Amino acid sequence: MFTQLLTTAATALLLLGGHTQAANIYTAFLAAGNSTTGISWGTLVVAVLSSNYNVMGLVCDDHMTNDTADFLCRAAGFEDGHELWGRNGVNFTEHRISIETFVNVYGGRFALDDLICPPGARQLEDCQHRAVGSSDCNYAEGVVLKCKAKDDDLDVTSVLLYKGNGTRSSNGTVVLYGRRRMGLLGAEGVDDTTAEVLCREAGFRYLVSYNATKYVSSRARDKLSCDTIQTQNVSVILQDLHCPTNSTALGNCSATPARGDWDIDNALWLSCTNDRGPEWVLTNLTLAHNVAGHHERRDLETGNDYGTVLVSIKNTFTGEERTGLTPYTTSAYTRSSMCYIMGNSNKYPQPHRTGEIDDIYNLKVSCGYIVANEMRYVLSYLWCPGYYQKLSTCQFRVAHEGYSAGNDNAMWLAC
Repeated sequence: MFTQLLTTAATALLLLGGHTQAANIYTAFLAAGNSTTGISWGTLVVAVLSSNYNVMGLVCDDHMTNDTADFLCRAAGFEDGHELWGRNGVNFTEHRISIETFVNVYGGRFALDDLICPPGARQLEDCQHRAVGSSDCNYAEGVVLKCKAKDDDLDVTSVLLYKGNGTRSSNGTVVLYGRRRMGLLGAEGVDDTTAEVLCREAGFRYLVSYNATKYVSSRARDKLSCDTIQTQNVSVILQDLHCPTNSTALGNCSATPARGDWDIDNALWLSCTNDRGPEWVLTNLTLAHNVAGHHERRDLETGNDYGTVLVSIKNTFTGEERTGLTPYTTSAYTRSSMCYIMGNSNKYPQPHRTGEIDDIYNLKVSCGYIVANEMRYVLSYLWCPGYYQKLSTCQFRVAHEGYSAGNDNAMWLAC
């Protein structure tokens, strides 16, 4: 059975969407140190929504009882209640947030004070408390809970893809939601079958591609931005996700909670679609030039270490093939990889826009050749994630009909 530890920082849920655990408590989670993932023991943080005031902060231990602790653990997604409770100011050094975190992250706020809940309380309305956000407590009085956790009730409830500042998309960083936690998925170990299952869980029928987020260009804004990850305290919470062949849902898969040192750059990025239409792959890169004034196709020379970059792509469904221009790129990674793909290991090739190379020198595909042979851009974007990358690792966008960056802005390289 597919299980893991899933909760989130309230701010991340407010941005990306989440699941209300109890009436008027938008979300509740436990925090210790700088982490809010994989935790069943820590300082309790709640986001409380009321008719006239919304606030995220700690819960004061005034009038705290075992019944109240059970309610608060249930609000944080731990259905079996609490194992023990205490406060920031008493022991629990490894299981509490620091006073700096209390002030800098949570604004030094208490969301609830004088909270008294009866046995079996399921929602905040069942309890008594001061007005939301009203408190006379200090950091040391923040409630620390150790909740009863068991693995068999921690299933993922939804999979969503986000890009930019939290926009849902068909391609983006994979975000997992569960009854307790929200966070990212490690890319390591994910294969085609697993990625296909994730696409279906996210509401799409087909997989297009997948990769670690570090290989996805930030310029394209097709992944969750670093600012969003940092300010919303989002982290990798699950790793080693594996779905056996013929899996149809996450319930058929297995995974483990992420290690605390998991690198956010290795989170999973996924591209899905509901359209089984044209799908293109890169098939070749070459450098080309011709003698100005000679415009027959046989006049085009390729295979040298200089020239206009020509890209070839193929439609995997229709078999259609296209060869043409790609725009100039400032990416040193991409320029190096272009040369490497074409058999040259020059890490720092000499790049130019074709408009900077005069036709008279016969070092590029001339304007006359482009016009005579109706050569067009086949890509509007090409990016490779590092030096000396293979063609299959590079990301691209097929140029739509009518697209042109201007013939003088096509890519030229001397490898």
